[in-house]
Amino acid sequence: MRIQLTVLALATLAAPALAGVAYPFETDIMGWSIVSDGTGFMWDGTIGNGGLGAIRARDVVNGDIWLYSAPQADLGNMSGLYNSSISYDILGITGNQGIGGGLADVILTGAGISIGINFGVQPVLGQWVSASVLVSEAADWKIVNSFANATLSGTDATSANIQSVLGDLDGLYIRGEYTNGGDATALDNVDFVPAPGALALIGMGGIMITRRRR
Repeated sequence: MRIQLTVLALATLAAPALAGVAYPFETDIMGWSIVSDGTGFMWDGTIGNGGLGAIRARDVVNGDIWLYSAPQADLGNMSGLYNSSISYDILGITGNQGIGGGLADVILTGAGISIGINFGVQPVLGQWVSASVLVSEAADWKIVNSFANATLSGTDATSANIQSVLGDLDGLYIRGEYTNGGDATALDNVDFVPAPGALALIGMGGIMITRRRR
């Protein structure tokens, strides 16, 4: 594995952090894992969207909601992702993929706060679905009620909440379970992309991180 760093401008101590990370899962899991009610996590070189690899897992039917988990080593101060997007592709492998409801599709944790958003993601059996969500109070981010169940409270995440989480991001989770009962999904092409405006505002001190294979 090679981590390519492209310095966008000269660093200054006062400049905020800016990072974008891409996970094409071309040859391995790239540090990802799963949490809660999941098993069988693996890299699969036969099902990637676009012909390359993807990561996949299945439900153990213990009652919780399982989620894909980004590597902590790539998190930390991700302030530059405010007003930016998180995008990914998800594939239904087994199960009816029938539950969407008010459960979080993406959860971010940091600074002692957990925020999540349901933005209508619905996997389809045998078909890749692309999803993208804005990390901003302009979207419908909420304070998480229960991480284990991926449930959201009725409390909106404020701009201050979101920026606090991003400034000390210690968890980024993408929901993998969309079935009442046993199921399996796959995840591919995860990107945390800085907004174009963030590049202009940062002035100096930005770094773009792109994880690629040798």
